[in-house]
Amino acid sequence: MKDILDMGDYGVYVWSCYGLVLAVLVLNVWLGRRSLAEQLLHARRRLKMNSEPS
Repeated sequence: MKDILDMGDYGVYVWSCYGLVLAVLVLNVWLGRRSLAEQLLHARRRLKMNSEPS
């Protein structure tokens, strides 16, 4: 198992790259969901404003 994690003395670079990619993917999903929630909220507010009688 240690040989797999070390990867011929390149393990630090390989695993840090995997960690960085994972962090970017998680951030991308989180920011996308947050943006979607904000856009839905704005759309609901616009619909509510337009449907109120004048």
